[in-house]
Order: sequence, then structure tokens, then C-alpha cells
Amino acid sequence: MSNSSSVIFSTINCNTSYSYFWENVKYLLQAGYMIPPALLYSQILHVIWRKNRKIYSQHQFFVIYSIDCVVGLVLLLLDIFITRLFVYFPQLCVSGSEFFLSYPIFMAIYYPLLNYLHCAQPLIQIFLTLNRMSSVVWPVDHNKLWKKNLPFIFLFILLVPFLFIWNTIISQKILIYYFGGFYINCLKLVPWASMSLFTMIIRSVAVGITVVSTVITFWKMSNMKNRLKKSERTLCFACAANSVCFIIPAGFEAMKVLNSFWSTYWLAYLLQPFAWDVLNVG
Repeated sequence: MSNSSSVIFSTINCNTSYSYFWENVKYLLQAGYMIPPALLYSQILHVIWRKNRKIYSQHQFFVIYSIDCVVGLVLLLLDIFITRLFVYFPQLCVSGSEFFLSYPIFMAIYYPLLNYLHCAQPLIQIFLTLNRMSSVVWPVDHNKLWKKNLPFIFLFILLVPFLFIWNTIISQKILIYYFGGFYINCLKLVPWASMSLFTMIIRSVAVGITVVSTVITFWKMSNMKNRLKKSERTLCFACAANSVCFIIPAGFEAMKVLNSFWSTYWLAYLLQPFAWDVLNVG
């Protein structure tokens, strides 16, 4: 990164020139819009898996969507309690640095997990949009088809992210001192295996599949207005809206990979979390 506010160190190097008050305000503003969707995710999971388990467990869309809710919830919790907390609370910089440097196992878990979840999201979105497409293309065999393949879908979502995050697992984890705080990253053991490259690929594939399946879905819906249930139609529109949210983070990843200046510019690292917020909060 090419800005003096960001320094990579394996020892403590906190920047004390930043105002505690204003940095804390930045955190509180961001936490303020992340907490409500985190509570909403929790409520959705409660409804799907406890309150109305018998109803929703019979619909594969909601089973897959519940996985998406778990991923979104964990990402928000990581942001609220780790990522942005230590970036925007300079008063925690020294103690936080000492903790992570003394117990590197937490960095070894946190950073691969963060990237694992970011890779799982587009995979889940692919299956959600394909599910909605199949509900209007093959309405008779739709449920039977998805019920039969649900175990494969689980395994696919569970295992495929490891094809993209392996370098974050084997690489050394480091603290990058950023503004008045820090965040966790890694020194790539395999230089070409960039998470920006991998996430750009996986998100681009997801966007491509999503666009095609959404177009097919709405085309078929236009030909069966009287036969399609209102609930099915609503799910299709909701899924399409969620698909749009993938375009923004995919665009940011593409800019980091294709533009060498942007990939090292401090503003890219400042705006990237907000691009993710469009997906996790939106």
C-alpha cells in the first residue's frame, strides 16, 4: 500500500496521531448500520430452524438461504467485534497488537475464515438463483430435483472455498497498521495466489450465472403470470435484488486485480469493506 497511514510490521507500530473520538465515531456509525441486519439474520435463522422448522425445511430454497444467513451473520460479527473494532479504536491498538502477536493462532483462524466466508457467499448465490430459475422452468420436478441434490450442494459450498483460500492458510499472518489501528492480513507464500484474483474470478462467475438465470427466470415468469404463486414471484424478485448486490464487490475486486495502481492505493483498502457492506447489509 502506498500511503503513510498504512505500515506492515510484525512488531507494534501504532500511529498515535489519530483522534480517538473521531475514529470511534467512524466505528459507531458503521456498527450502527451493521447491527440491525445481524439481528435480522438471527431472527430469520430462528424462524427457519426453530419456530417453523417443519415448514421451511421442506423447501430447499430456504435451507440454502439459511446457509447464506449464517455466512452473512458471521461476517457481520467479525466486522463488528474484530475487523473494524481494531481499525477504528486506536486506544485498543497496543493491547490488541500484543494479544494477536502473543497468540498468533487467532490470526491463523481469523484471516482464512474471513476469506472462506467471502468465497462461500457467491457460491450460495449461484444456487439460490438457479433454484428460483428451476422453480419456473421445471415447476413440477423442481422440489424433487433440489431435494435429491441438496447433499451435493452442501458439500460443494463447504469444500470449494478451500480451492481459493489455501494460500491464506499456509502464509504467515501479519498486522497491518492502518490509520490509528490495525487489521490482519498475510504475507503470501505463493505470490501469484492473490485473494483479490480468486475472489474476482469466483464473484465474476457468480455474477455471470446470476444474470443468465435471472433473465431466464423473468422471461418464464412473463409467460406464466396466472400460474405462478405470489410467494414464488416475490422470492424471484428478492433473489434478483440480492444478485445486484454482488456486482459492486465484484467490480471492486476486478479493479484491484486489473489496475496495479488501485491495488496498492490506500483508498482501495478503505472502500473495500463498504463494498462488502452492500452485500452483507443490503
